[in-house]
Amino acid sequence: MSVKKIRKSEDITNAKALDILRAFSQSYETTEVQRKTIDFLEKVTAIDANAAESKVEELISRFGFARVTAIQLVNILPEDVEELKMLLQMLERREFSDDEIKEMLKIIKS
Repeated sequence: MSVKKIRKSEDITNAKALDILRAFSQSYETTEVQRKTIDFLEKVTAIDANAAESKVEELISRFGFARVTAIQLVNILPEDVEELKMLLQMLERREFSDDEIKEMLKIIKS
């Protein structure tokens, strides 16, 4: 077995990962793990890659989130204020006002 070096690493949304794997599977034979990953991502991905990236960028610019935090929020797509508050408690070490949380939710759900 040969070991390949990682040339580049980037945090991406589930939607982007799904696009990459779908494109890969059209050009190459996929392994069982790759097929299962595609199946999983198809089940959990509710928006397309462009919309997901747009939401990530807006969350970063408006609230100063780390990219990985914004990606997690977009991947999970919380549906209400309480769910978003719970996620923010786990992902962030700072408090947000109710207005900020409502604005975040508006961006996520748009």
